Amino acid sequence: MLVTIASLAKKGYSGCSVRRLLNDPELRKRINDDPAVRGNEHSKGIVMDKIAVSGKVLLIGPTGEAKTLFARVMLKHLTHEINEKKWHINNCPFNEDAGYLIHIAESFEKDPKASAGVLKSLCPFCQKTISESLKKVTGSDINLNKSSDVAKVESAMMVKALHAVKAEKTVVNVAQIDPRNDPEGLYMLLAGVENLEQLFGGETSTTFSPMAHKVGVLSQGFVVVNEIQRLPLNFLEALMGFLEDPSGIKYSIQGRPAFIDGAMIFTSNAPLSVFGEEAQPIINRIPEVLWPARTKHERVKIVEDMFKEHLTLCLNNMTANPALVSLLEKTKAFGSKGVSKLAIHFIGLLADLSIPNSLKAGESEAYARKKVTRDMFFKSLIDIHDPEKTPHVDLRTLYSLIGETVLRKDQFYVENEIAILTLDDAKRLVELFDIPRNLINDAVQEVKTMLRREIKSEGELTTVESISEDIDKMRALTDDELIKIIIKYENLGKQAKKTQEKVIEQLKPSYEQLLLIDHI
Repeated sequence: MLVTIASLAKKGYSGCSVRRLLNDPELRKRINDDPAVRGNEHSKGIVMDKIAVSGKVLLIGPTGEAKTLFARVMLKHLTHEINEKKWHINNCPFNEDAGYLIHIAESFEKDPKASAGVLKSLCPFCQKTISESLKKVTGSDINLNKSSDVAKVESAMMVKALHAVKAEKTVVNVAQIDPRNDPEGLYMLLAGVENLEQLFGGETSTTFSPMAHKVGVLSQGFVVVNEIQRLPLNFLEALMGFLEDPSGIKYSIQGRPAFIDGAMIFTSNAPLSVFGEEAQPIINRIPEVLWPARTKHERVKIVEDMFKEHLTLCLNNMTANPALVSLLEKTKAFGSKGVSKLAIHFIGLLADLSIPNSLKAGESEAYARKKVTRDMFFKSLIDIHDPEKTPHVDLRTLYSLIGETVLRKDQFYVENEIAILTLDDAKRLVELFDIPRNLINDAVQEVKTMLRREIKSEGELTTVESISEDIDKMRALTDDELIKIIIKYENLGKQAKKTQEKVIEQLKPSYEQLLLIDHI
């Protein structure tokens, strides 16, 4: 779809920038609230700020904490906004904003020299388009690289020529490059930048083409590069041109910069020290954000979502298409087939306990108050990769663990009208994943504490006397009282009596182990 600059100006269009979009409170809220990445609001805000200012950022944090996923989520929302709002100069491979020409047309009469400087800064493809329009209006060839010649053009003719230039609706995509599984793609992508003139200049006998190496996507400036620490030094050096300017992303073409309004996001699960001395000057050009692990409650909620997804896959005989999973979760109730709240809490708390405190966001936002130093954060990053220490149960491990837990319960779900995955089921499966026994025991104790805290009287303080009273209560806990606790804790109040009885029958042993003194 093509329109003229004049028609865009009449509609009030003045440009569309990543900086402006990421300062929009509504867009920031949509990004923060996207359910794909829960929590870490403080770090999310800093990432958006860094992108708005310089167009690039490096996220450093533990494996499996959604660094790359958040990069994709943020760019998904950002590119959607750009595709809704932005127009660029026709035939520009860099999507140079049509707003440039609107501002020049408004300012040329007041300051022709400064306006000529802006025209000179545009990419060669835009200059060619504008030169052709100027020739139609003035009848002369005007070299846009000579500011003095441009400044001599009559104001009315310049405005007429600029208004006649065509603008095209911008449509951008996001490229995700992973050096672990696509090193050739990244190499060709970076090497292709040097061949843009040949690439966009007509027929070529080489393999450089937008489809072959994604240079068309890179030229739009929206790229995620995973695990930057895996890049060889020559790749990092190739990135230097993109990282040089502190206020944005730029490409070198014909020895001159072309500035791109976009975002390049890098991720790493290792401290900067792993890059080596030669790479340090390059890496240090990228603004960094320490990306912590999610809080305990966020992790429990993530585990609940993972169980829902695996149950949906199990009960509907389908492949793991995220869009379809989401649809079925919203439209189909699990009814009397599900997961005990105790099992969800156990696995979520197990994962939380495996992460050093220095890597956690913390419910008190320790990072915002500078309670966790950079050195502490990086030391813990090294610790979680040490195989001799307690293993880090990251979200990828959790997904596999939960999937296998549901899979092993699959036949039970199929054969029984009422089927609940219990805490005991979860404990048995966790042991198969070579999780240390002490970590399992600690997680069970955490579940026990959470359960007791929830069934205590609201507002009641924990004291030596109250603990003694709790023990007495548990010793005297009747069967009916235990059943009431299960119904309340598992939200079974709205279920039919028959369903309640079947569910309680399956869950009762777990609750007895946690609450009754004899079992403890």
